[in-house]
Parts: sequence; structure tokens; C-alpha cells
Amino acid sequence: MAADSNTGPADEEKVSILLVDDRPDKLLAHEAILSDLGENLVRANSGAEALRRLLQQDFAVILLDVNMPLMDGFETAALIRQRPRSETTPIIFISAVNDTENHVSRGYSLGAVDYILTPVVPEILRAKIAVFVDLYRKTEQVKRQAEERAQFIREQAARADAEAAQQRLAFLADASNVLAGSLDYAETFQNLARLTVPQLADFCIIDVAEEGETLRRVAVAHRDSEQQAKLAVLRDHYQTAPAARHDGTRVFQTGRAEFGEIDEATLSALFEDEETRECVRSLGARCYVAVPLLTRGRVFGSITLMNVDPARRCGFSEMALAEELAQRAALALDNAGLYQAAQKARMEAERANLAKDRFLAMLSHELRTPLTPILSSAMVLEDEEDLRPEVRSSLQMIRRNVELEARLIDDLLDLTRISKGLVQLSREVVDVHQLLNNALDICRSDLDAKHIALTLRLNAETVGLNADPARLQQIFWNLVKNAIKFTPDGGKITVSSWNDDAGNLWFEVEDTGLGIDAEALPKIFNAFEQGERAHLGGLGLGLAITKALVETHQGTITAESEGTHEGARFRVMLPTPVRDPGDSAEAKTAPAAERHSLRILLVEDHEDTNRSLTALLRRRGYEVSPANSVRSALHLATNAHFDVLVSDIGLPDGSGIELMQALDSNRPSFGIALTGFGMEEDVLKTRNVGFNHHLVKPVDLNKLDALIQRGAEARSAANEPPLARIAAG
Repeated sequence: MAADSNTGPADEEKVSILLVDDRPDKLLAHEAILSDLGENLVRANSGAEALRRLLQQDFAVILLDVNMPLMDGFETAALIRQRPRSETTPIIFISAVNDTENHVSRGYSLGAVDYILTPVVPEILRAKIAVFVDLYRKTEQVKRQAEERAQFIREQAARADAEAAQQRLAFLADASNVLAGSLDYAETFQNLARLTVPQLADFCIIDVAEEGETLRRVAVAHRDSEQQAKLAVLRDHYQTAPAARHDGTRVFQTGRAEFGEIDEATLSALFEDEETRECVRSLGARCYVAVPLLTRGRVFGSITLMNVDPARRCGFSEMALAEELAQRAALALDNAGLYQAAQKARMEAERANLAKDRFLAMLSHELRTPLTPILSSAMVLEDEEDLRPEVRSSLQMIRRNVELEARLIDDLLDLTRISKGLVQLSREVVDVHQLLNNALDICRSDLDAKHIALTLRLNAETVGLNADPARLQQIFWNLVKNAIKFTPDGGKITVSSWNDDAGNLWFEVEDTGLGIDAEALPKIFNAFEQGERAHLGGLGLGLAITKALVETHQGTITAESEGTHEGARFRVMLPTPVRDPGDSAEAKTAPAAERHSLRILLVEDHEDTNRSLTALLRRRGYEVSPANSVRSALHLATNAHFDVLVSDIGLPDGSGIELMQALDSNRPSFGIALTGFGMEEDVLKTRNVGFNHHLVKPVDLNKLDALIQRGAEARSAANEPPLARIAAG
């Protein structure tokens, strides 16, 4: 029933389900299907109303129609994911459009848990919704239990503090004075150990967590100076064996204080090795209290107090006092150990960043792999001479969108590399105007599609730069694409270049597009920042990456705009060039070499990619032997010699790296890693085992062909023997 129904369970026991559709009849149908669940069904007639509902309450699951006016289901889902409170709420898309290539993929990319095509099968919809309802209810129950448990612990601690307040007041005042007496890390720990002896115990041991969540024994104190030497031995032993189990380990791991008598069973439980147990026996310890060092909800060490005197007890009151001391000591030690905490936080951040990088690498691999056969097949079909114009246009549209998808993936990875300072430039003397024209050629179809008038004012006379050609062309491409994106049909774009008095090269892209308002202009180069222009799509990474790449070339980039609908102007300055590329022997165009017919071992476990690349390479005159695993590749290499190895890195029975290592003397003289992983460390791994190049999917067949030919020419020039091993370059 709908949200205003008076039947079923009490509202406070129901789980809310949000139904979003612009058609009342479809909403009524969904309610009829889900009414048997007896939950709170909430209607929303549009994406905007759905967002308002989410501001008012939480939902177990959202049933979201894709096709709605003004704001469709995808746009609504993207806004839902931007709100922290609803970023993990399950979304099930419902659509009558059977377009798995565009809609389903887009739905899952926005965090959808399912995508259902109409007509809806009632039993299936009810079953799927019921799963998320049950999961939501159990999650809420766990939250309530956790809150109740936390409240119980706080109340218990408060009662214990109240009971012992009078006895420990004077001691704790003295303790605060002692702990505040020094900010030196080691001295503070030692002062703490001395403070507890003999007032709280006969001897004291303090352990602190270090890298790898292991404990290091940092301070000991004994009331008997003769026994102090034995404690020093115990401390030194655990400094050399930090992973060993000892008296502080259990308290550190559980975060709970404990006490007890010391007998053989306790010794075995507390200490891992017999040498340590014998040392404790010789100290004559009869009982112990162990408490965690807690600050800001984190356990970073432990204090162990042991008594020899039979008159000294180790009970609840002693443990409560030790806990109070530990809390005050933790605050003082936290101040003294601020630098160590900052260092640990940095390492934790690096580990988290590494996990993020691994995720991005895996995500890029999974997204890139299916793009290669699509792109390759589209390129082949485009070359067919007898295609109808409308078919050729559709193929060009497919290719452009696949290339755009790959570009978006590259933008995400580029942002990660740039933020970590891992972008490395492969500099050579380049012709800036040539690279600019290359970028314009790539954008030509987009300019024509929007009937945008392009004006070139390339007045720079000195256009030779020592730069990375791929990255420089990426800068030009990003700026031109940005101008096209925000310029309406029939607009104008002007691209200019000139040299200043110092010989520096200036490059400018000016458009008559949407412009940039004054508030957004200072933030335009921030990642994911598009201001009011975000509705035109994209990730908002292009300008951030462009700025970083310009600065990596020791250049500058600025943005100017008179305001909304007044156009925008982006200006890049690249430092003084070294010499015109026409004077460079490296830049002179050599006559095209004859194509080399080579034997290629192609290893790729993705069936469609394997089939399409094999066919395309054979059409270009190569002798290709396909394999889909390390085992099959090794079998082929045993029976024949290959000039080139083109191998995927992720294979079902190993990796391309393991394959390259296993080939050994049968290794082809030229290797190209073919993978969806594009992080810097992935490139380094492949080159370290002998791959000469690392191509990221989707594979540009022309680039792959050029690399194969370049490798053949290099080998021919060096007159290498067929089985020579080429070092990674």
C-alpha cells in the first residue's frame, strides 16, 4: 500500500521503500505488486520530488524509473549518490528501453544494484525488493545494538569512576603534574613507569604500538633496584622480538583492562616463550593488572602493573585506578607523541591510497577489456567501401563513444598519477603546430557536427619545444574539446599562437560559448569542478589534468571570461623552446621503411578481443598465432619461434609477466604488454621483465601496428640475432 495507508504493521516497524515514476499508472502498478510486503511505500512523481523525500527520511531501497522528463533516472541517481546519507542506498532502475549498451552500463556505473526491463514480473520484483528490505532491517538492528552497547559501556565506566573518585583524587593530581613535566617522548614514558612504582605496584611495564600494529617495550620500573636489571633484560628481549606474545599483547588487541593472579596457567597465556616465563618467575610476581592506553577512541599501547608483596591486591579498585591513570597518561603521551602519530597517519593514508590505486587499476582493466574488440571491429567496418552512409555514420558514432569512454578512464588514472607526482615526461624536440593540428584533426568531426566555425591564427614562428608529444597533444586536445563542449551550435572558436619577446610560446583557445561565472572562475581548474556547466556531462577532470600537465612542462595556464554566456578564453604559456624542430636530426622525417612481415604470438584470454586482433593483424600481413593462456602460449613457443610477443597481463592460469619470464631462451625479441591496467607501477613491472611497450586497452590498432614495425626496424638496424633479449626501454 502507499505511504498514507492505515493498514499493515505500525509505521515505526515498517521499512520505507521509495517508488519514483512520472506516470501515476506505473506507480499504482508497483504499489499493487509490492503491497504484499506490508512495508511503507512512498511515492515520488519526479526526480526532484524523490530528492525531497530523501531529505525527509531514509529508504531501504529505491525503485527508480529511467525515462522521466526534466530529470531522468540517471541524473536523479547521480544526485542521490552525491549525498553522504544516501550514497549507499540500493537503487533498482526500471526501464522499457532495451539498450544494454548504453542504459544498463550507465545504470551500473551510477551504483545501481539492478536494472529491470518492463514488463515487470511481479514475483521477481517482490523478491528483489524483499532482499533489500530484510538487509536494511538487519542493518538497523545492528546499529541499535551497537548504540546500546556503547551506552552500556559508558554507564559502566561512569559508575566505576564514581565509586573510586575519593581514593584516587590525590594520586591523579600528582600524576597529572608528573606527566605534564616533559614533552620528550622517551622521558614521558619513563616518568610514567616511575610514577606507578611503588604507589600502584611493585613493578611496571609499558608497551607502545608501532608500525605493523606490533608492540615495543619502551619503559620498565621496579621498586627494587637489584631487580631492575632483570626487567631491563625483559624489555630488551621484546625490542628484538616485537611480534612475540607477552603480557601487553592481549590488552592491546582487545582494548579491555584485565587483572588476575599469576600462576603457571596465566604465565602460559601471557607469555609465548619459556625464557620470558622464567624471568617473570624470578621476579616473584604474584598478581597483575593490565590496562590499555586509550586516546581519541584508539588503543596505542598498554600498561602492565605486577605485585610481589602478598599484601598488595590486584582487583577491581586497583584496575579502575590504573585505567584512570592510563587515560590521563594517554592524553599527555598523545601530546608528546604528536609527531609519531602524524607519521603513522601518513603511512595509513599511503596504504589507503594504494588500495584506491589498486581499485582504480582493476576498475580500468575491467572497463577497458571489452572496448578493444568493439573499437577494432568498428574501425574495420568503417574501411568497407560499400557501406551505406547511415551505417558508416553509426559506426563512426560507436567508435567516437568508445574512444570517449577510454578517455574518461584515462582521465581518472591521470588524476591519480598527477596527485601522486608520478607523471613522467618522455621529452623530445617537437613541432607544436603539428601537434596542435593533430589535436584539431581528432576534433574535426565534433566541430562539423555542431557547425562551429574554427579560426586559426598561428603566428608563432619558433614552434620547436623540448616536450612530451603525447602529453602536449593531450593539453591541446583537452582545451579544444572543452571549447567545443561548451560552445552552442553555430558558435565560433579561435585558436591562436605567438611568441613573446623572451621567445616563449603562447597558445590560446577562445570560444563564444556558455562562459564562466565569477564565482566558478577561480575554481575552474579544480578536479570535478564545472560550475553551472556540469549539466553538459563529463567528469570535470579535463582542465585539472591539463593544468597539471602544463605545469609539469614548467608552463602556466589561465582562464578568463566576462561571465555567463560571454564565452571563455584559455591561455597557455610554454617556456622558451630549445630550437626549431626543423633543425633537429631526430625530428626530420625519414623515408618510410618497408613493412616487415613478422611472426606474432598473441596471448589474450578475452575471446572477442583475441579473435578481432588476430583477424586485424593478419589483414595487415602478419603471421599471427593466437593463445588464450600461459600454458597454450608456452606450447606454441616450444614448437615455433616468434618475432613479437603481444600479451595480456591478466591471464586465467598466470600473468603475461610470468609468461615472459618462462619463455627464457625462446623469448621473442620484441614484447608488447596489452592490458587494461594503466598505472605507473603496472608499466614499470612489464618493462622490468622485458616488455618493450605497454599498451592500455582499448587498443589502437594503428598504434599497435606502428610499435611492431618500429621494433622490427630497431632490431634490423642493430642486426640483432633472432633470439636476442631486448632490455626494457
